[in-house]
Amino acid sequence: PLPVAAKPAVSATTASQGSATRPGVPAGVAEYFLPNNLTFTQAFEADGRAFPPAAFSQGLLYRPVILAQASTRFLNRKYGLDYELSKTALVPEPDRRGLVRWEDYASLPISPQALTRPPDPRARFATLEAPLNDAKAISAMQKDFVEWVYRNAQVTVRANETLKQYAGPQISAADFRKQCAEAARQGRDAELHKIEASFATKLRTLKDRLKREERELKQDEAELTQRKWEEGSTHLENVASLIGFGSKRRLTTSVTRRRLTAQAKADVEESEEAIQDFEQQLATLEAEKAAALEEVNQRWGEVANEITEIPLTPLKKDILLDFFGVAWMPFHLVKIGEQIEELPGFRPQE
Repeated sequence: PLPVAAKPAVSATTASQGSATRPGVPAGVAEYFLPNNLTFTQAFEADGRAFPPAAFSQGLLYRPVILAQASTRFLNRKYGLDYELSKTALVPEPDRRGLVRWEDYASLPISPQALTRPPDPRARFATLEAPLNDAKAISAMQKDFVEWVYRNAQVTVRANETLKQYAGPQISAADFRKQCAEAARQGRDAELHKIEASFATKLRTLKDRLKREERELKQDEAELTQRKWEEGSTHLENVASLIGFGSKRRLTTSVTRRRLTAQAKADVEESEEAIQDFEQQLATLEAEKAAALEEVNQRWGEVANEITEIPLTPLKKDILLDFFGVAWMPFHLVKIGEQIEELPGFRPQE
């Protein structure tokens, strides 16, 4: 909002003191003309008032104000920052000693193009009062304004040091969170891919061993079945030999086949134990993989939220004075009954 309030109602006699001749500003002092960008009816709206039917325009009156504007360049390669901050002040009726609390008169930035229009040729001009008619006082105010900008020009860089992501004030907090989330997602996906690849190799090796052992088990079980059948056949033959004539050879064969059966049974049990061990290793490895993936997801989720704010202040060489001097601000003279009021005819544009 414009820090210049509407002038209070005054008598027609007082209002007529404006002169058709523009007072000369002190030598060496810049002079500007603020555009009349509010119509008669818009001036009422801007002042928050309904347009009264009995209001009559009495033309424009220009009043002098101090116009100050400086641009500060913030350039930081580490943070990828290239940002310009403008500080603008419009000061009506400054203290006669030239003392100004600039923050009390902060305004929206004013484009230099807005100051190129000449004043309304039918307008009247108020007088120049101290300190606006004193070049030394205005020069001192200009130095004070630049010093104020230097002390108060600051921008905040949002940073995620882990992700090496930075954003200046032109990027909203929500957009920076999205930026960090995307960077974290990329980092997480890359790490998840490495973990998946690492465990895939280990799991593939174990699964290959398990398959080989399962094939060996089938072979061992077939061998055991065969040995049991042979041992059973030998036992029947031995019983038959006891009825007839004994045979030492058959008894030897029986012992041998019993030993082979026991060996085949041991091979089956060994394969079963190996399979059980491989299955346990697989389960353990799968659990380790799941835990590793979960840890990565959680860690990168936390990293995405590691956002801090870094304040940056300028160097004096980074401050450029856009303009400083006496600006003539247009006011609508409005007659309502026997009273004349002044409503600002200028408002800085968004």
